[in-house]
Amino acid sequence: MPLRSTMPDLVIPAVSFSDYMFSNLATRGNKVTMFVQIDSSNNDNQYTSQEVRENAMKCGSAFYRMGLRKGDVVATCLTNCAEYTFIVMGVNACGGILTTSNPNYTKDELSFQFKQTEPKFVFCNCENYVKLQEVCAAFDSVKEIFSLQDKPNTKTFSQFLEAGNSKDFPLDVSVDPDDVALILYSSGTTGIPKGVMLTHRNLVSILTLCDASMRWSHIDTIYLVLPMFHIYGTIMSLLFMSKGSKVVLRHRFNLMQMMGDIQKYKITRLIAVPPIIVAMDQLPPNHGFDISSLRELDTGAAPLPESVALSVSKKLNVNIKNGWGMTEGVPAAHPWMIALPYFQLGTPHLTLFNGHMCEPSAEPIIDTNSGRELGPNEDGEICIKGPQVMKGDYKNPEATAKTIDREGWLHTGDIAHYDENEFIYIVDRLKELIKYKGFQVAPAELDDVLLRHPKIADVGVIGVPDLEAGELPKAYVVRNDPDLTEKEIHEFMKDKLAKYKYLRGGITFIDAIPKSGSGKILRRVLKGAEKNTFRKLDY
Repeated sequence: MPLRSTMPDLVIPAVSFSDYMFSNLATRGNKVTMFVQIDSSNNDNQYTSQEVRENAMKCGSAFYRMGLRKGDVVATCLTNCAEYTFIVMGVNACGGILTTSNPNYTKDELSFQFKQTEPKFVFCNCENYVKLQEVCAAFDSVKEIFSLQDKPNTKTFSQFLEAGNSKDFPLDVSVDPDDVALILYSSGTTGIPKGVMLTHRNLVSILTLCDASMRWSHIDTIYLVLPMFHIYGTIMSLLFMSKGSKVVLRHRFNLMQMMGDIQKYKITRLIAVPPIIVAMDQLPPNHGFDISSLRELDTGAAPLPESVALSVSKKLNVNIKNGWGMTEGVPAAHPWMIALPYFQLGTPHLTLFNGHMCEPSAEPIIDTNSGRELGPNEDGEICIKGPQVMKGDYKNPEATAKTIDREGWLHTGDIAHYDENEFIYIVDRLKELIKYKGFQVAPAELDDVLLRHPKIADVGVIGVPDLEAGELPKAYVVRNDPDLTEKEIHEFMKDKLAKYKYLRGGITFIDAIPKSGSGKILRRVLKGAEKNTFRKLDY
């Protein structure tokens, strides 16, 4: 039988995501400050639940009046901001689809995404407005580009919002719960980034399930510095907003700034990734900040070293919880694992409500070579099923078929085992994905970029371990020209990839890349040859 959650199933509302959010916000009124958005000058803009709802409805109205219809795509290229949540709900209220991108993406990376999704409207920060103009000039689908901030000769978000009227609601739009609401880019288990299609049902499910299992409260004040264009930041911001919790937003992480914010805003829960907790571990005992309000650190996206977790928990007197999941699972499959990768912290749960793990025939863990069903304490690939599992990869049925089998089981690419008590231990990763500070780096994408260099004959990229970042991308390169240097390769990559994809793990020149008989790069052989003597680069 499938390894199921021991918790009872919940009823998932059969409504659109926007209706679910509007309904929740309506119960909060003006009494709760939903968002505190802090800018670079430490000024903050605050929004009540009613203001969030009103602005989201104006967004929906403006989109509809401008011609956004069911199935049309809107793209964001934004740093953290309350406006992002207005846009998400507004797009979905029209039956549209939102796709998000990293504001640090290069023009090549943005073009790849826009070529697939064909957005009708694009929202960005004023700092990257010119870059988006240049990218969008190649796509006839784009009708308008809006800058979040006022800037001469640009159309702004405030102008866009003025075109809407919250009294237009409800819009005359029929949205099926299985319609696609978001397309977020992930590298999945292998290969170049793919557009993960998340439905209204997926989003409503994960918010309902997390609400029931993680016990967050409207009295919490949350600190969110994780990027909202990433599934982790997206779901956390929406979850807390639906709960009525206060969310304090920052654009980027700075340790001393964060400590000051915890003191000033009386933060109770910090949403983190391992590099943030590693940085907190470096705080001196007499750091001088009053962080007595802080009671919990919630982390995910990458493994957290046991020594760091225990040290920070003791030093700051906080509880640390580890979650595990993936974009394709929107994103949580197991809220707080007993071991990630090898230690016990917090309250362990097997799976979310309504969720279970299983290989297509019967068992929760499968042998990666034979597909044999595995029992307790045997390492194999985790497979999951539940209402939060994605619809599939956008315009890529082949990739979908490789990830979700015919019986609906999502093959995660993560290696784990469960013990006699049915607690699950993540021990390794089958997939090639590199995790740099919680960001996904696809080796195949870096391979492709590097092979465009005329002096490179062949290449294989792997991740090498690093305490601060988790992993660093490193390239093994076969030269076409013996004069090719590391510096030349680094310079070549700078205008083609976001900074988190840089080869901070270094470059090693070799005579040949090990490959299988079918031509597949044997990255495990490269990792086996890696002696962890890489040097970190200063970017």
